[in-house]
Amino acid sequence: MEDTLRLYATHFANRAYIRSVCEGTAFLAASTIAIFAAVSYATVHASNPVTDFVLSRVGPFNLRFLFVYGTFTAFAVTAGLLAWKPNRLPFTLKAVALFLLIRAVFVALTHVAPSPIDPQQPVPFLNSIFYGSDLFFSGHTGLPFLAALAFWHIPLWRIFFLALTAFFGAVVLLGHYHYSIDVLAALFITYGVFQMSCWLFGRDYALFRSAEAQAAPRPKRIRKKLFPLREIRRAGKPFALHAVGDDVAAGDQAKAG
Repeated sequence: MEDTLRLYATHFANRAYIRSVCEGTAFLAASTIAIFAAVSYATVHASNPVTDFVLSRVGPFNLRFLFVYGTFTAFAVTAGLLAWKPNRLPFTLKAVALFLLIRAVFVALTHVAPSPIDPQQPVPFLNSIFYGSDLFFSGHTGLPFLAALAFWHIPLWRIFFLALTAFFGAVVLLGHYHYSIDVLAALFITYGVFQMSCWLFGRDYALFRSAEAQAAPRPKRIRKKLFPLREIRRAGKPFALHAVGDDVAAGDQAKAG
């Protein structure tokens, strides 16, 4: 806890950090408006449902509870990770904002209606968030995968978010909330979003990983001695090279003596 408070005091005393957080917040707000506008547009202009290789053979199952409230649980866990290490906040805000902005573009371009599901849906507020025609690509699959890529240097959280990606991918397919192409494409597009985020917000990503980089033990440098002192002491007398004729002459002198 003391380390976390120390990080807060250090970062929020830095103007560059505060400026980066403000930029990320503004970018995220603009991207949120864009995705809501794209969802509304796609829902109004949605066409008919299409056939799908997976959905035609599986379900639909009533997984609304996992689909809706599982999202809030994953959000709460991720928010706790960000609150625990404030150095992670600027990159997260900007990467998620870029993810939402790119997804808004894809949603605005594709207007396919979702597959028929159980008509009993939650309250209108949640219905407007989770049950629009924003199908391509799956945000429930892409956002956990984006978190897994960001936390790739921490094995525990990497495995957690990868498992969460598989979990939500299965939920949206079994519940017919997304087509299979939405789930599959989300992995590739999200990887591209992550690489773009690292390129555009390189300093924020370095700050994101700074706490673990400082805590990691540094390997000891081993200085190799070209001629160790002990080996020099144990070494015998230096030998000299002689020509063949010199050896014969030396032998004759020894016999003559």
